[in-house]
Amino acid sequence: MKILYPYFALKLWVDSLLFLILFSGLILLFALSNNQPLGIIASLIVLTITGKHFRKTIKNLYRNLKKLPALELTDDYLIDHINDIKIRWSYISKADLISLRGNSFVRFILRDKEKYSEQLKGLLSKIMFKFTNPDNLAIKTELSLVKGKNEEIYSQIYKIIQEKKLYNF
Repeated sequence: MKILYPYFALKLWVDSLLFLILFSGLILLFALSNNQPLGIIASLIVLTITGKHFRKTIKNLYRNLKKLPALELTDDYLIDHINDIKIRWSYISKADLISLRGNSFVRFILRDKEKYSEQLKGLLSKIMFKFTNPDNLAIKTELSLVKGKNEEIYSQIYKIIQEKKLYNF
């Protein structure tokens, strides 16, 4: 089994362009300010904090242009190309559909936090992961960026998780 879900191009491009314009504008505003070297330092701080999101945005735009999937459901894995994570179905203990600020997400409660932490890239992500409550580790995938009805995508994910629970004692 391999189910592929493409990107919802309009939402992806609108969100990405807004972020890139604001990101670039903020960096330029700080870098070109009259308070130097404070402006350069501030722009480097903003670049450090938002750099991962910038790279992720560019990667998702590229994947959309190449018509590559945003989300893959295989026999063994859920592959979320939006967040660049790959999770074994057996590592997911629970999934639910949530809404945050008008965007729909599937939230996954994981059994094994170590398998997820191995996939984290960047020092800041790894540090932030250490400070969270690892007992109830949850990650989320934004369904608003995936083409299709959110409830149907969630239903398919939920169905696979339930099937895997039956066969994984």
